[in-house]
Amino acid sequence: MSMKRKAVQPLSSVTAPKKSKVTLESFFSPQVPLPKKSSDGPTEPSHAALSSEQIRVLHMVIDEGKSVFFTGAAGTGKSLLLRAIIRALRKKFSKTKDAISITASTGMAASNVGGMTIHSWGAVTPKGNDINLMIKCIKTCRPALQRWKKTKVLIIDEGLL
Repeated sequence: MSMKRKAVQPLSSVTAPKKSKVTLESFFSPQVPLPKKSSDGPTEPSHAALSSEQIRVLHMVIDEGKSVFFTGAAGTGKSLLLRAIIRALRKKFSKTKDAISITASTGMAASNVGGMTIHSWGAVTPKGNDINLMIKCIKTCRPALQRWKKTKVLIIDEGLL
């Protein structure tokens, strides 16, 4: 049994692998951490970049203080954008306790975004039609009243469900 040796190129003749081209947009595109998957499956990327449209929405919220509503089909990056907004707001208001409140219309949606239901947060009932009764309820529920007073940014995920 004979073994053949492969010719080896000298180190000086080997070219380095090409680096991916860095564009202005990719340089400034925020990297958003992705939720960790179970260790049983294939390795998933730990961060994802926002699209230019998502970056525009992020800047509207963070830099301009705009109220926004965004929607889209499944897989379009709504949750990714929401995580980026929450992360940026937490950084922006890091010295102001309770400035950001994260809520959702259902318990499951609230748990997915690390928040609470809008009804629990605000001490309001889903079918409440009497505004005076709601105001009275909010005033008598001290924790909810404090949330109403201290919150600078209220995030409501899945608001139309």
